[in-house]
Amino acid sequence: MKKLILISLGALAVLSVVVGAYVIYAYCQYHRIPDRQPLSVKQTASPEQVTTGKTYKMMTFNIGYAAYPADYSFFMDGGKEVRARSKADVLANLKESNRLIAAENPDFVNLQEVDYEGDRSFKVDEPAYFTSRNPNYTSVFANNYDSAYLFYPITEPIGKAKSGLLTLSKGEVKGATRFSLPIETNIKKFFDLDRAFSVSELPVSNGKTLYLYNVHMSAFIKDQVIQKAQLTKLFGHMAAQAKSGDYVICGGDYNHVLSGQAHPELTWMKPFPTADLADSLRVVAPTNAPSVRSNDIAYGEHSTLGVIDGFLVTDNIKALSIQTVQNNFKSSDHNPVTMTFELLP
Repeated sequence: MKKLILISLGALAVLSVVVGAYVIYAYCQYHRIPDRQPLSVKQTASPEQVTTGKTYKMMTFNIGYAAYPADYSFFMDGGKEVRARSKADVLANLKESNRLIAAENPDFVNLQEVDYEGDRSFKVDEPAYFTSRNPNYTSVFANNYDSAYLFYPITEPIGKAKSGLLTLSKGEVKGATRFSLPIETNIKKFFDLDRAFSVSELPVSNGKTLYLYNVHMSAFIKDQVIQKAQLTKLFGHMAAQAKSGDYVICGGDYNHVLSGQAHPELTWMKPFPTADLADSLRVVAPTNAPSVRSNDIAYGEHSTLGVIDGFLVTDNIKALSIQTVQNNFKSSDHNPVTMTFELLP
């Protein structure tokens, strides 16, 4: 019995050292990516001139770091799986997502949850995957988060996550910037991934600028003060650009319901606060099909569905059509959303 007690105490001591070492590691590794960070623009050889009166198409698509086929369930939503199933599965999902881009042939593309060096996605360089297969687009990549190794869940840790926002444009991009969004500041900050939005500046033939925003907001935080603060910063930044008479479009995953039924019991399907938008901004969202599914179970008749992906635009932009590209969540827990539009003179 005495020997058993000594063994147990020894094991407890080792466990305490391991846990303590991990806590120190997490604190030492924790950092936030700087606000107002200039971004590299990889310009295509022959960018198009953006003009007024021409019909353009834009797509926004959260690719779910290529880990979520239709029969996948995710542990943070109450499902079973943590990482992508295999590197081959990641590549297959990327191929399908890129097929959707090619089929729609949009002029502008906003992608979210695009991983690189992520344990959850087998370290596949997803920004390079899309840029190499779409050479006729100028590209801008912004880190959304660069988190330390997350040793959770213990049975299969999600690991280190490096992921971001990829913007593709057939038009010339003269500059781009990453702006940080507020996140929780207490102990929960170690479990809430960094968040941001990117802004790409495109010159328009009439001397104005088209500002393309790409955003992916927090999904699993319960602090509504932080959620509101994220939206307040985004809305304020867009309103300032709109005040100068320039064109503004924000496409992304808002983790708030833009159209249709909300599910307030879910942290990522609360109603979108349309009333908080400046008078010059409005929501353009699809109603033909859902853009997101719940990940507590495989996609099917019992899935919770909604529209949390879409666009915010200024009143000098004429939206001609908006739709979800119904792909039955084949390669992601999101379907792409496309909008055709014109810039008014």
